[in-house]
Amino acid sequence: MTKQWKPTEEQNIGPISRVSEFFIDELNELQDDLNCPDEFIYDFLGILRNRWAPDSCHSQVRKLIREQPDY
Repeated sequence: MTKQWKPTEEQNIGPISRVSEFFIDELNELQDDLNCPDEFIYDFLGILRNRWAPDSCHSQVRKLIREQPDY
């Protein structure tokens, strides 16, 4: 297994914080539009999270592209 990556403080207060707030705003808007329960949003996030699971096909393709950009 590779060394665990950790963001820098600058990354935490910059792009990570910005994207986190964006996701929260968008999910709140989605919930308002659909009038759905928190459980739906929770399950929806799980579906999205699975795209970044280390063994997912999406993750494998991203890894291949990083390692072989001309592929």
